[in-house]
Amino acid sequence: MGEETNEAPPKEEAPEKEKKPKVKKERAPREGPLVQMTAPEGAPKIVALMAALSVILQGSNLFWTGLNFSLPVSLTCGIVLFILGIILILTIDILNFGSPTLKRIEVFEKFYRFEVLLILGLVVIFFEMLSIFFALGTPGALAVMLGGFLVITSSIMEIFIKKEKIMKPSKLVALIGIIITIVEIIYLFAIPTLPNVWDACVGIVVIILLLLSMYEKIKVIPYQWWMVLILGFVLFGWVSPGTGGTFILISFILMLLEK
Repeated sequence: MGEETNEAPPKEEAPEKEKKPKVKKERAPREGPLVQMTAPEGAPKIVALMAALSVILQGSNLFWTGLNFSLPVSLTCGIVLFILGIILILTIDILNFGSPTLKRIEVFEKFYRFEVLLILGLVVIFFEMLSIFFALGTPGALAVMLGGFLVITSSIMEIFIKKEKIMKPSKLVALIGIIITIVEIIYLFAIPTLPNVWDACVGIVVIILLLLSMYEKIKVIPYQWWMVLILGFVLFGWVSPGTGGTFILISFILMLLEK
């Protein structure tokens, strides 16, 4: 018999551990831009946005006027109006903040109510009148109060259009513009110079044409966007200071959105 060998079978070598490639940790993507803007929804918010821009511009102008000419009242009114314009923009819900810290500002959106708009409009008008020391006997006073008029108009639109569905937003804004133009014409006749009388007569003709075009049973001229644009531009250019014409031009914009 052959000799038995007690040699153990050779051990199998363990496979080398596979080295995992190092993966760089990627930073979590941001939620989005720091601030995003969306279009305002609804005619009242469009008018409120125009009002906010007007109030901010007026506040900026008053601030620099007060700073350059050392007028404490203009300086104070400018600061207050600028802040009120920013607050109004925050209530319209057109800004979306990507930062959790800035998202706290979105609480202002809850204050977009016709009562708040009405109060804001009255406060804006108060500071606008204060900036001219309540000198309401001149046509320029209406131009100074443009921002406040627009804020109150957006409040009226929320009441009579959004809730009651009484009339189209463009017609309501046009009617308010006609009322303001009538006041401007009275101011012009109060100072009966030849240019003022001419501008006042032009304003009367345009108002009559606007009212006739808006009255559905009498079709003298078409109530179309291009006609409202022409008549609004005439009021803006000829009837000083053109505040009523500004409202007519805004109604033209709303007419385009209603189609």
